[in-house]
Amino acid sequence: MRRNFLLTVLLIGAAVGTALAQQPPLPAPPTADSTNKPRAKSAMTEEQRAQQEQRLNEQWTKMPIEAKSRLMRLHRALSEMPPEERKFVHDRIERFLTMSPAEREKLKQNKQKWEQMTSEERQKAREDFRKHRQEFEQQWRREHPSEDPTPNSANESKAPSSPEGNGAPPPTPSPAP
Repeated sequence: MRRNFLLTVLLIGAAVGTALAQQPPLPAPPTADSTNKPRAKSAMTEEQRAQQEQRLNEQWTKMPIEAKSRLMRLHRALSEMPPEERKFVHDRIERFLTMSPAEREKLKQNKQKWEQMTSEERQKAREDFRKHRQEFEQQWRREHPSEDPTPNSANESKAPSSPEGNGAPPPTPSPAP
């Protein structure tokens, strides 16, 4: 029984290793400048790498089969994404991982508040957000005329408040006076 389990784990490891070898490389991790975290000055030694591999293998064996299956599906989906979409997801995850506990708590509260809103309230919040963003962009352009690339329309611009230029509203609206 134990031998079958070990063989299964080894086969899964080989399959994951093969999948990793066949996928295109992920975008380079952000530098210390972008995450405000110091990076290791040199690559891991063979001993450190072996220790990390052992810790990861121990964690993998402790995981329930459902979690392993989910991770493998997520990995496959991510590796099949076009590079620009994969980078977008990677950047969002990095941003979440580098948040302070207070920022994460605020995000959690916003999510709960958003989920409790009716669809009409959410639609109104989206409209308020778009209006606020347009006002902010107009004010920013007035204050920074030399930096305005004069895009074709406001929807095509990349606002200073949204570096990626996605028009996604925040989870909660700002309270109206």
